[in-house]
Amino acid sequence: MKTIQENVEKVKEEMKNERIETEVGGGLVKIITNGLGEVIDIKIDKSILDEEGYELLKELLIAGINQAQKKSKEVMGEKLSEAVGLPNIPGLNINSLFS
Repeated sequence: MKTIQENVEKVKEEMKNERIETEVGGGLVKIITNGLGEVIDIKIDKSILDEEGYELLKELLIAGINQAQKKSKEVMGEKLSEAVGLPNIPGLNINSLFS
C-alpha cells in the first residue's frame, strides 16, 4: 500500500509532463506551462511585434504567466486530492500541504 507521500511524489512527477495552455489577448499570446507552473513555451502572434505592440505584449505576458501559473496550481491541487483521497474543496490550498 502506497503512503500519502509516495502518492504525492508520483503526482508531482506526472505534473512535470502535464501541459497546460493559457491564452490572453484573444489568443495573441499563449503561455504553455507544465503542471508545476513552470513556463515551457510562449507563443506570440506576430501582428503585435511592432513598436506600438510592445507595451501590450508586456501586459499580455504578465497576465498570461499569472493565469497559467494559477491554472497549473488548480490542476496540481485536483491531482493531489485524487492521489491522497481528499475531496477537492474550493479554497483549500492542498498544494501547500505537500510542498
